[in-house]
Amino acid sequence: MLLAGTGSVTAINFLYNIAVARSLGPSGFGHVSAVCTLLILISAVTLSFQIVSAKIVAQQESLPAKRTAYRGLHWRSWACGILAGLFLLVIRNLIAGYLNLPGPLPVTLMAIGAAFYVPLGSRRGYLQGACSFRRLALNVVAEGIVRLGGSLLAIKLGYGATGVIGANVAAVVMAYLLAIPAPWTKVVYHPEPISVAFREGLQA
Repeated sequence: MLLAGTGSVTAINFLYNIAVARSLGPSGFGHVSAVCTLLILISAVTLSFQIVSAKIVAQQESLPAKRTAYRGLHWRSWACGILAGLFLLVIRNLIAGYLNLPGPLPVTLMAIGAAFYVPLGSRRGYLQGACSFRRLALNVVAEGIVRLGGSLLAIKLGYGATGVIGANVAAVVMAYLLAIPAPWTKVVYHPEPISVAFREGLQA
């Protein structure tokens, strides 16, 4: 399932790059690529939360312990995501000038995406650690579809590069919302003790 999902995402991203490049031209596509690189830089933090979350959740034997591990990592990932988003907002004019963007709005939009992108890693890590590989694969594919469809719609409506960046942000937000644990795995507020490995994971 994961292999099929990965292959589908690769094909969708390939179509996305071709469609955006042909529609926006070298300048517009360059602006989109430059701004989206900010998410690639932040992906180091996102993947760290996903890996640690998957490991810690998988190590817990009971469902309440899995919930506890997820809750701790999820709140911390939100803190990191908000900090990353605020940092981009503070220096948005500097980034826009350095990347020769037409204005700071694309960076502002990406700051919103960054805030959701980091906690998305913890949610996908939970799905991975709980062996919900089908939901994980569908989540990644859905993100790619929304990115592609939203970008094409934004271009058709005349929003150009800024609209494509907005579609990328919308895809991240949508992926985060869809990755919410199922009702039987929702976070609880009176957790039971968890293994020592959880605190070791937080240090990592």
